[in-house]
Amino acid sequence: MDVTMLCDAVAVFPEPVEEALPGWAARHRDWTAGAAPGNAAPAGWVLHVHCFLLTDGGRAALVDTGVGPAGAPGADWLGTTGRLPALLAEAGVRPAEIDTVVLTHVHLDHAGWNVAPHPAPGSDADGNADAGGDAGAGGPLFPRAEYVVQRAELDHVAGTGTYARLVAPVRAAGQLRVVDGETTMPGGYRLLPTPGHTPGHQSVLTDGAVLAGDVLVHPAQARWPELPYRYETRPGTAADSRRRVLRYAAEHGVPLAPAHLRDPFDVAADLTPTAHRPVALPATTRCPLRRLSR
Repeated sequence: MDVTMLCDAVAVFPEPVEEALPGWAARHRDWTAGAAPGNAAPAGWVLHVHCFLLTDGGRAALVDTGVGPAGAPGADWLGTTGRLPALLAEAGVRPAEIDTVVLTHVHLDHAGWNVAPHPAPGSDADGNADAGGDAGAGGPLFPRAEYVVQRAELDHVAGTGTYARLVAPVRAAGQLRVVDGETTMPGGYRLLPTPGHTPGHQSVLTDGAVLAGDVLVHPAQARWPELPYRYETRPGTAADSRRRVLRYAAEHGVPLAPAHLRDPFDVAADLTPTAHRPVALPATTRCPLRRLSR
């Protein structure tokens, strides 16, 4: 299975890092600057928003859908515009060819392209859409895909504006699949519940990478899994999930690829419960389309 990283957006996180990560200290700042410079910024940290394309034979799946088009809440939160449709085109895949969309969780910066913008010049009836048009929700952007979410996550977002905007149109189209717990998907990759960031957060285990969503939102959480993020629903559970995916990546010799890190991590094999020492892949000034498969 080929795993390709698609960078939907890049922005400086809109809150001071010491507020977003309680307990942030100089050692975290210094380690990040040396080990993960692609996420370091003088006034905070650089947040990448990555989606992942999984292709195997005639199948094509997408993990997360980014911030969405201009005017979408996720794009507005970060002051940017998503570019996922253009990246899929660059990878040679049309939205109509995606058969599965796995949502690690239902946050605005992970489900923003779930639905299509209202028609605009450059869009067509075959599932191709540009980043223009009205950001108001249309039908599912991926017209032949099942969208897969954990039941605990669906329960968590039920009744919210995010559900109404980004999940309800998918359910109305008959394209929502709800799973409970660990699930093996067509193509052989697995969905692993990794709660804490949200109650129904899930990671995706492939033979080329661990796609960890927001199990880690900042590189320093790979070195210090106990470092909390203020928006985690259950910080202790989130730390346990971090340790779990770090250990899995080390034991299976695959990169760990959270959604918001500039570069995936090759995780050292000698992990201990309190000190994970990842080695960052070489950083560059760009965030190109990148294949993670071995």
